[in-house]
Amino acid sequence: MKLQIECNLVQISKICLICQEHFQIHEARLIVCNDQGEDYGDLCYQCIAKGGNWVQYQLQQFSQKLLALK
Repeated sequence: MKLQIECNLVQISKICLICQEHFQIHEARLIVCNDQGEDYGDLCYQCIAKGGNWVQYQLQQFSQKLLALK
């Protein structure tokens, strides 16, 4: 999994990939992608604020769920 940061010019509403809460994207967005660059979803600012180690653990859990579906 990769993290991609993009500038954002318009406020849009998204659902956080980790906590599933709706949030408004402001100036920048953090997108979780697979190795081919395909978008899994965005991370909200509250989840990002919990720190890199916490986010990494949550994304590992998400990755394991994806593997179980295959």
